[in-house]
Amino acid sequence: MRARLASTILAIAVGLSACATGPAPGPGKSRLDPAAERGQAFAQRRCAGCHTIGLDDGGASEGPRFRDLSRRYNALSLQKRFVEVSQHGTGMMPPVTFSTAEAEDLLAYFSTLEGR
Repeated sequence: MRARLASTILAIAVGLSACATGPAPGPGKSRLDPAAERGQAFAQRRCAGCHTIGLDDGGASEGPRFRDLSRRYNALSLQKRFVEVSQHGTGMMPPVTFSTAEAEDLLAYFSTLEGR
C-alpha cells in the first residue's frame, strides 16, 4: 500500500515539474534564442500582414515569404535591405521604420529560417 502511494506521489511530482518548465520543443525543433524570439515577435507584429513569416506555406501572400528571403540573401544583404525598407520602402512595400536593435533581432530570426 505504501509503495503504491509513494509511486503515485512520485508520478504527480514528475507531472507537476513538467508543467513548471513549459513544453519541450517538438522533434527536430529547438527553442529560439532571445534575439530570434524578439525578431519573430517583431515580424508577427509588423510583417505578417503581407509576408508569410514562418516555415509554413500559409499566411499572407502579398510579399515574399521570409523563408525564401533567408535563402536568397545573406545577413549583410538583408541588413542593407532593412535599411532601404526602413527609409524608403521598396516596390509595393511602404517604409517600415525599425530600430537597429529590432533589425538585429529580425536578422537573428531570419537566421533560424536558413536551410529549412
